[in-house]
Amino acid sequence: MKQANDLVPRGLSLVQAASYWGVSPGTFKTLVKRGQAPAPKKIPGLDRNIWDRHVLDRAMDALCDGKAA
Repeated sequence: MKQANDLVPRGLSLVQAASYWGVSPGTFKTLVKRGQAPAPKKIPGLDRNIWDRHVLDRAMDALCDGKAA
């Protein structure tokens, strides 16, 4: 997931967010619909959704602790 300059992106695409969680994009979308994974952020002027890696980490921690995302 590192970029050419070795920076780890904080904003992730659907495919990247799903990969970060270790699931397919389709499964990740299902988890978002169920409220088990966070919804993306819509950045004004950007024509795609972005998932914040830190929010994904907190949501995964909550799932592992038995709490809702």
